[in-house]
Amino acid sequence: MTDQYDDPGEQLLPRLRAWRRHNIHIGLSPRISPFWRGLLYREPRGAIAGYARLFDTALLHCDCRRPPDPALLSRMNEHAGEGFAWTLLIEDEQMVYRFPYGHPDRKKRGEVNPHFLDPRRIAETFMPLLPLLEPSVRIVMLKIGGVGRTEALDFGGFLRALLRCLDGLPPAYRYAVENGTSRFILPEYLACLRQRNIIHVPAPAPLLDAVLVPGALGAAACVLRTACLAMEEEGEEWAAFHETVRLCLGDEKPLYAYLTDGEETALPGARPGTGVRRLTRLLAGLDCELARRSPIKRKAA
Repeated sequence: MTDQYDDPGEQLLPRLRAWRRHNIHIGLSPRISPFWRGLLYREPRGAIAGYARLFDTALLHCDCRRPPDPALLSRMNEHAGEGFAWTLLIEDEQMVYRFPYGHPDRKKRGEVNPHFLDPRRIAETFMPLLPLLEPSVRIVMLKIGGVGRTEALDFGGFLRALLRCLDGLPPAYRYAVENGTSRFILPEYLACLRQRNIIHVPAPAPLLDAVLVPGALGAAACVLRTACLAMEEEGEEWAAFHETVRLCLGDEKPLYAYLTDGEETALPGARPGTGVRRLTRLLAGLDCELARRSPIKRKAA
């Protein structure tokens, strides 16, 4: 008799494997969330191994205020197994132009950050973690906070700071940038990223508009972060995910798509398994696209 805990994963696994064959890699943030316990894994100790049974990639959040434990990273990498892909998301003080007024350090509250996009501090803080995840690190992603319209930093100054940062990071890794200032996402900005083979990550909101910006998916690979599992289906987040998959398939580019999981998925009235069912329906919405690319269909054509 099939174990009830295995059913959700058994429904997902064939679809996830089918998309991997087309270089579409789908994952979650692998934090140990009660919402997935009993669905993707049975206990925290086996969480990553259970997760990696279904998914082949995951997004790891890194912040110096809550630095990840090196021993834990090593164990996670070991349990994930061969062929797994980590994307490291750096969301740290170096990523904000002005410190928030609620900053824990009173001296920094509301002040301009003198170390905004400082590559030396990023390298010193986060690069020592990467060997712990080898050989599975695929992408290092910088999440840059928004710059207010009244700030002295204009587009030219921002672009110079960003390029100086990217050029100062170790060249051994592939980098991606999520830019929180939509008015700075101009053709010149996207062209500079393409020249360096840096991935532009569309900002989460409004995601569909960000995906459809000409040249937004211009690098050799694509990364998408979306809260579509926390949204009702057929909304803009679902449409943005579907459109990104189609664009990457058409351009034959690998896509690493990370979907919101955990408590955000537990909407009022949601029952256990809602996240798995929504993910299954999300992928089912692309079944026609997948069928068109099957070897049999291509041969018949």
